[in-house]
Amino acid sequence: MRLLYSLCLYLLTPFVVARLLLNSLRDPAYRRRLGERFGHIRFVADGRQTVWLHAVSVGEARAARPLLDRIRQRYPERRLVVTTVTPAGAATARRLFADATECFYLPYDLPHAARRFLYALRPSIAIIMETEIWPNLIHYCRARGVKV
Repeated sequence: MRLLYSLCLYLLTPFVVARLLLNSLRDPAYRRRLGERFGHIRFVADGRQTVWLHAVSVGEARAARPLLDRIRQRYPERRLVVTTVTPAGAATARRLFADATECFYLPYDLPHAARRFLYALRPSIAIIMETEIWPNLIHYCRARGVKV
C-alpha cells in the first residue's frame, strides 16, 4: 500500500511544484527554501540528541510552545528542531522558537526526501502535532529507530 501511495506522490509531484511556484507569485516565501521540501536541509549533527517536533502551520506552532518550553527546561542538553509546511507556520516557528531551535520545512512525503531529511537530522524522537499522517516519513522513522 505504501508503494502505491509513493507512486501516486511521485506522479503528483510536478503538479505540486507547479502549484507551489504559482503560489509564490502571490507570496515569494513559497519559493524560498525549495530544497527543504525535498529533504535538503543544512543541519550539522553535533553528537547531541535531537528532538524533532512537526507543527504544520501557525496554530500548531503556537500550540507547541508550552511543550517545547517544557522540553527545553527538562532536557537542556538536547537540540530542538521544528518543522512546518506553510510559510506562515515557518515564520511563526522562527519567531517563537528562534532562541533555542532550528526550523525547517518538512519535506514532501516522498521516500527519497524522507530518507534524506532523516539522515541529515538524525532525531531520537519525533513529535507530530495534531493528526498528521506521513506514511513514508513514519516508515523511515521506524526503520531508523526514531520514536514517533
